[in-house]
Amino acid sequence: MIIAIGLSAAPHPAAAAASGTAACDPAGQTAADAAVATELNATLSGTMRGSMDAYRVSCARMVIKAVADRGQPQRAAVIALATAIVESGIQNISEELVQGDLGLFRMGPAWGSTTQRTDAAWAADAFLDKMISLYPDRAWVTAPVGEVCQAVQGAVHPGRYQAQAADAQIIVNTVWPHVRRPEGVASVYGVLPDGRLTYTAIDAASGKRTSGPVLSAKTLGFTPKAMATLNADTLLVTESGTAGKLYRIDVQNVTGTLEFATPVYLGSGYTHDLLAYDGRYLFGITGDALRRYIITVAKPALADITGNTLIGTGFTLKTLTATGLGYILGTTATGALISYKIMGAGLWLRYQLRATTWQVFDHLLWPGGGVYYGRKADGSLYRYFDIYPYDGDGADVSGQGAVDTSGWTQTLLSAQPGTVTRVSTMPPAG
Repeated sequence: MIIAIGLSAAPHPAAAAASGTAACDPAGQTAADAAVATELNATLSGTMRGSMDAYRVSCARMVIKAVADRGQPQRAAVIALATAIVESGIQNISEELVQGDLGLFRMGPAWGSTTQRTDAAWAADAFLDKMISLYPDRAWVTAPVGEVCQAVQGAVHPGRYQAQAADAQIIVNTVWPHVRRPEGVASVYGVLPDGRLTYTAIDAASGKRTSGPVLSAKTLGFTPKAMATLNADTLLVTESGTAGKLYRIDVQNVTGTLEFATPVYLGSGYTHDLLAYDGRYLFGITGDALRRYIITVAKPALADITGNTLIGTGFTLKTLTATGLGYILGTTATGALISYKIMGAGLWLRYQLRATTWQVFDHLLWPGGGVYYGRKADGSLYRYFDIYPYDGDGADVSGQGAVDTSGWTQTLLSAQPGTVTRVSTMPPAG
């Protein structure tokens, strides 16, 4: 949908506050909106710092919901909100301004009726429709934010949009988890220094433990080196030593006391320092070499672990987890957060999501749904949220606070893949 509109003169957000406004969310504002506003007022650095309130957050929430409902990445929401910051101060203007402009984006009459333009969901969809039509082949994803805003708006003062991109990103990072909250339980297995197994359940939406740690009475009977969780009751664990012995652990109970059968020896040669499982592929790193295996059944024998493939070298990771089919994530000793898309032997894409600060984590876990858990050496466990995990961009990764500030003393940790889900987080086609 391409709509011809008149030029708009962008007010300062404080000026826009003097105009009449309409509700953005027909259901009204929430307690979470007010809490988020307080958080944003302390973190924003542009013209909206100190101006966010529950109403403005509810308006941002409706824009972000429109983007998420369409399955678009967070950058679309950043573009729309950068525009709304400039045009209305993230308010749904209900009294006509210059040239009859109304709504979050100060849309003129050519966009639609008064009712449509003051319907936040409709206005956001109309904005996105025009943005997508102006940038074929998703070129808006890589174009500068300010350029895209200007292309849609045709404003008199085009330079104002880019200046708001950083704050728009912060708003998206903060509000998105309240729009598309992860759902499900993160099932985390661990090994204590004395060889006992642990199980902990974490509610993905709140980040609170709902069970555990549940401990086993007996030990593994060998010194473990690396671990991957295949499913709710199956683990793969390697033994420390030159033989690289691989064992399957069949968990029988995680209520009250963790119970497991005698470890099943599968074979040797698995000398990996790190293991991760994405639901189909088992990834292992030895030194800096990455190998990939195919697991074909829920409780594999050695014959069910096939396709031993050397992907390549140079994978100098301190931690390793799998984030989706063919995707792995890890941290380096120097603090970088790295995502890889693995396509085959010698074929992968590398994305640096963060350059520093992640060296504090000695374990990285991924249960699905855009949620990361990072364990520090002091026993604390922190939760992170990635709005769009497969875009190779770390701008939409935000901290969500601590699950626990102490108590995670396991030598190995691994989360069952795919137990946490969320809308619009599938990898883009191709």
